[in-house]
Amino acid sequence: MLGTLSDTIKGLIEAASQLQNDAPTESQLQRIIARGAFRPAEDEAIGFWFARFLSVRESLWAVIEEVLAILDRPATTAQPRSELSYFLVGYTAVCLLIRIDRIMLFEVGHHSIVQRKLNEVFPEYRIPRKQYTTIFSAFVDQKNVLAIRDAMKYARKHRRELLLLGTDPVVGSIARQVRDLESSLNASKLSHFRRAWSYLSHKWRRRGVVSVRKIMAGVMEGIGRTAAEFYEAENKRATEEILASIAAFLQPGDVIITRHRKALTNLFIPGFWPHAALYVGTPAQRDAACITVDRRQIERWVDDVCVLEARKDGVRLRPLNDTLSVDTFVVLRPNLDAQSIRRAIERALSHEGKMYNFDFDFFNSDRVVCTEVVYRAYDGLEGLKFPLNERAGRRTLSAEDLLDFSLDTESFTPVAIFGVQNCKDDVLYGEAVADALVASYRQQP
Repeated sequence: MLGTLSDTIKGLIEAASQLQNDAPTESQLQRIIARGAFRPAEDEAIGFWFARFLSVRESLWAVIEEVLAILDRPATTAQPRSELSYFLVGYTAVCLLIRIDRIMLFEVGHHSIVQRKLNEVFPEYRIPRKQYTTIFSAFVDQKNVLAIRDAMKYARKHRRELLLLGTDPVVGSIARQVRDLESSLNASKLSHFRRAWSYLSHKWRRRGVVSVRKIMAGVMEGIGRTAAEFYEAENKRATEEILASIAAFLQPGDVIITRHRKALTNLFIPGFWPHAALYVGTPAQRDAACITVDRRQIERWVDDVCVLEARKDGVRLRPLNDTLSVDTFVVLRPNLDAQSIRRAIERALSHEGKMYNFDFDFFNSDRVVCTEVVYRAYDGLEGLKFPLNERAGRRTLSAEDLLDFSLDTESFTPVAIFGVQNCKDDVLYGEAVADALVASYRQQP
């Protein structure tokens, strides 16, 4: 668990740095402010950046929640050194969260024109309105401020032990960066609340004469509840019976497109279908297909581990029931010969262990997003060429781009679907799958 969280945080450190580099420049913002409006290209660019910001932010909060859950367990289940390591991971997530919030609130969103834009609905990313206000409210919430100050005190008290973790093989690289990262935490409460009250005063002037109590009562939920509102980890509709049915049907090379009905990350990825994974097969199917992998991958590719999937903790081999802990899924089957499918799986596995691409940019292959696993597996085989679509200056491939490619070409065939109209309780197989798929997202009202 510590290794997974550590890998996630390492990816998020890079993502936060890239987010800062890609933020609108002061000169760009000043042109928008002077004009008093965003032009279409500027609107698209800030929407894409804001979607990335929200995705990184939600992933940081998920790390914090996971660390808190681990540290809440009885002390007998963890050694003091491992407890400190978990604290280090959680504390780093807090530092990064505050760092990117400061960038969004006080560097990008320092003017009312930009604040209004960030409070708009971004339907292409399904970002609801008032997100700037929601995040600012969490940023200045007194409970959150006090919790951060407690974390800072704990870090100061255990500074020597944290520095000694710099040689740890799991969290060492994080420990060596923590002093720089915690510079984002402003120890001056006065400075923190001066900014907060300055913004609230601006809000009151815009909204008219409203009591302080009413303003504060109307402030949106804090960080944790904002995430929980959209995410429901339990009681997914894919039951054990559904999993058994699809497990018996899947073949190596199948592409699985999924959707969590209440996942916060759905808000930041275009379309109804947001996520993709590659079914690489069971160990028996691997051997039957003569798929060549290295010794370390064979050690991880055991039992029910049969899916290669990129998530916030990186590109990993995962159990099928983990991948399909969802409400809705569709399976695409490649129309390629066995040798090409074997080659596709081997190509995809070469990216196993890489960090997640929070930047959603297909130019570099050192970090990989979920659909990029499929793209880098199949593109170029038997003339297959995925169309990359430009979004805010980046060429990307969304999950729905994959579905469109399947429906509009003969490269893949939709062969199974679950969780949409007419198949909410059972998996639908066969020729009717394509019609159900089209209705699920192309005919949305």
